[in-house]
Amino acid sequence: MKTSISNKNWRSRVRYSIALVLFFLTALALASCAPAALPPQAAEAPVFEATPPAAQPEKPETQATQHPAGLQSSQKEEAATGEADTLSPNLAEPEKSSPAPAVQATALPVEPVAENRLVELEWPSQMRLGDSDIIRLALTPYKEGYLVQAEFPEHKIQSQTLVIKRLAGYTLAAAARLDGVGFEIQPTGDQPQYLLAGQALTWRWTIRPRAAGQQRLAVMVLLQWLPEPGSALQEHQTLLFSSGLDVRVSSLLGLTQAQATTGGLFSLVFGGGIGLFALIYRPRPPGAALRMLTPNPKVSLEPNPGMQLRPDETGLLKALFQHYARVSLVSEFLSGYSGARAFLALPVRPNGRSDAYTIVKIGPKTDIRREFQNYETYVRDSLPPMTARIQRPPATVRGSERAALQYTFIAEPGRLPVSLRLALRENPDPALLFQLFNSFGPNWWMQREPYVFRLGEEYDRLLPPHVVLQPVAVAGKALPVLEPGRPPGRLSFSPGNTLLIARFPHAEKRQDGISMTLSGHPTPGQSPIRVRWLSNTPPDHSAGRVTATRATLLTEYTQGFDRLGLPDPLEYLEERLNETVTGTQSIIHGDLNLENILVGPGELVWLIDFSETRLGHPMFDFARLATEIIAHILAANIGSGKIYLNELSAGNPLLKAVEELAGKCLFNPGVRREYNLALYVSCLGALKFSNLDRRQKHLLYLTAAFLCQQF
Repeated sequence: MKTSISNKNWRSRVRYSIALVLFFLTALALASCAPAALPPQAAEAPVFEATPPAAQPEKPETQATQHPAGLQSSQKEEAATGEADTLSPNLAEPEKSSPAPAVQATALPVEPVAENRLVELEWPSQMRLGDSDIIRLALTPYKEGYLVQAEFPEHKIQSQTLVIKRLAGYTLAAAARLDGVGFEIQPTGDQPQYLLAGQALTWRWTIRPRAAGQQRLAVMVLLQWLPEPGSALQEHQTLLFSSGLDVRVSSLLGLTQAQATTGGLFSLVFGGGIGLFALIYRPRPPGAALRMLTPNPKVSLEPNPGMQLRPDETGLLKALFQHYARVSLVSEFLSGYSGARAFLALPVRPNGRSDAYTIVKIGPKTDIRREFQNYETYVRDSLPPMTARIQRPPATVRGSERAALQYTFIAEPGRLPVSLRLALRENPDPALLFQLFNSFGPNWWMQREPYVFRLGEEYDRLLPPHVVLQPVAVAGKALPVLEPGRPPGRLSFSPGNTLLIARFPHAEKRQDGISMTLSGHPTPGQSPIRVRWLSNTPPDHSAGRVTATRATLLTEYTQGFDRLGLPDPLEYLEERLNETVTGTQSIIHGDLNLENILVGPGELVWLIDFSETRLGHPMFDFARLATEIIAHILAANIGSGKIYLNELSAGNPLLKAVEELAGKCLFNPGVRREYNLALYVSCLGALKFSNLDRRQKHLLYLTAAFLCQQF
């Protein structure tokens, strides 16, 4: 009897345990799937009128900062990681200095100009621990019928209308800030931007929660009236907008700490297995991105009359189009100064049907591989819809030192695209330059952040090498050693000196086929040393004699040029290269010569050749474009240096257009020195190109001398 009762109790306990386990599993599944509660939608706030405070007695003068209106770049704060419509330099209080005599306070204007603005605040109402999201704050010109809409459907959005009053004699700016103890926030601190009439401002922050639960953030915007340079007015600021945000943060799958620990142990074991696999299996190095193809000897190449092909180029074309019967090479685009060649090709299949036109670029393996990698990193996701794109990874053939890329081609029946050089020679219309900026500016040059650098860090690469060395045989003699980490500013060599050249980390064969360019290690605040080594064998503690320096090369290029009373620009070069520039940084093309800009149907303008595309100073592209216009457009129509200087003083339409576009990307739109410095170095750097004649170089030299007057 006791045994029977005991068996029944045991079976009951088992049933109870199973039911309890099922209950907890069901509860866990429901918890992981249940969404966090959404906080109620905030109602639209009333209209707020933003006016500056009444004029106060003038404070003592303070020491001027880099921006005459109190604007300077914050070098201590990290750059913003979220994108913005217009990223402007940080605003900061000027440093205090010894008191100066008080200035008579100037009364504020009686009738300020009012502007209607709409504040849009968008944020995620719920997040998962470990995820990241975006908070957007926009200050938009307001008109009747404007539709407030969130960028992300799952976000909440709050709006508020207000009136901002502009005062004569002031530059208006707005600084936004986001704070939250329970979040990692990027960027941190105040994020200032100029508040231009009719222009929308947008701030974005990336947030990542530190803990689960109900978390809160605070956002605020300060409005600042900054006196214009030379004005005796006082700076004023007021709170324009502030709001608190609630964000519900849930942990992954709703797990408790114990469950998360168990899952972590499992992940550790699983991850260990993945790590062991990673040690055994190693991916191919970046150089393996080149496709190895075999030329098809049956492919017939039909080059345009007068077009000469090298044997390695013929092999590459027959490999690239190995499945076609013939390839017609319609025309060739010059490719700047890199030695690469770009062809417009029409491939035809064995059945006689032709495919679409394509652009084939052939160049050194290193350059082609770098161009493809730069395209994948900086270009592919930021190009406008109607522009050339790389069709597939680059290809090469066994034993060749060159590789090929294919770009899509844009055209209309009966009209082939031309380079911007040919288009401007036929019709020097500045509208083409504005079309180029409208296509690539929003995603490239206008997406920028503050950047402080020495001019030489960005622009030294445009100039001739620091030293030219000829290998020599020297035995039993102690020689000074040229190390790759040596800063260029400490070089004191002269032609005739003999040096011992250490092994350099980067060595590239030059287009002439008889020399190499050696690049050293960059040091903080310095550009890497560049050496022209007159041999195809890289040095390894080899002796070399100095045959030229940068100074002697530039003097040779400009020998006999009439400066027409202007200062010698070469005398100021080293001083300018050491100058600190407060500017901005964005994606730049890096080689914006007129042959890399194509003009197609409907005056559509697009770019090719991204081998030098990188993050850099936007003025780099505009200065290079202006240099190309001087050398290849103006030099073809202007007969003498004196006539050119007169046109330069009066303002050539093409050069004025480039300067206007560059002005949109300046750190301080009112100060042109940032652009003038870039153009000055770019003109001197172009003197090294052997395909320019003396008249072209003379105009470039005069441009640099003309700019020296403005320094």
